[in-house]
Amino acid sequence: MSIPRVIIVIASSLDGRIAFPGGGESHLGSEEDKKMLNQNLSMVDATIFGLGTLIAHKSTYLIKNRCETNEAKISKSQPISILASNSNKFDRNWEYFRQPIRRWLISSNKFDNSSNNDFEKQLFFENSWGKTLISLKNQGINDLALLGGGKLINSFIKEDLITDIKITIIPKIIGGKYTWIPPEQSNEIFNLKRLWEIKSIKNLMNNEIHVHYKKI
Repeated sequence: MSIPRVIIVIASSLDGRIAFPGGGESHLGSEEDKKMLNQNLSMVDATIFGLGTLIAHKSTYLIKNRCETNEAKISKSQPISILASNSNKFDRNWEYFRQPIRRWLISSNKFDNSSNNDFEKQLFFENSWGKTLISLKNQGINDLALLGGGKLINSFIKEDLITDIKITIIPKIIGGKYTWIPPEQSNEIFNLKRLWEIKSIKNLMNNEIHVHYKKI
């Protein structure tokens, strides 16, 4: 059965870091990288990220449109925001729960949302992301942007579900443990024969490069 197109959209340092060693919210990219993020997210039906990413940022990125005065205004059309979490340890005071977006939750657990409107839908994780993506496809999600964090990205890569990688490479060496694909404790090699072709390369400001890879 068909599944949504899954696109990793991420900014990474030269050494593969997506956050500074101390963790928390990070904005590694330039203003041009934000414009690329805006463009990439405007082309998908939904985004998905893990609880760690939400804890770090307390919000999600909102697509903005430029008006005649070149002022950026929040678009009325936003992709559905999907949170993947087996924990309900999120703070309703986070900006995320006030943003003008539709929120869905994917979890292996049953949460009682009868007393609030935090999430429009709760979908169950069906033992694999491949099966869960079929459920998302049935819900009308055809293009899905995977925003992090590393553990969630790793889970999708293990099942060979990524179709596109749109990565902005930031010319900095940061260090620390926050890589966009965390190291495997077992040293297992997976998807080694998977090949990727370059669809586009764009030079951004501050010597950044935005590369779109597509699975062959």
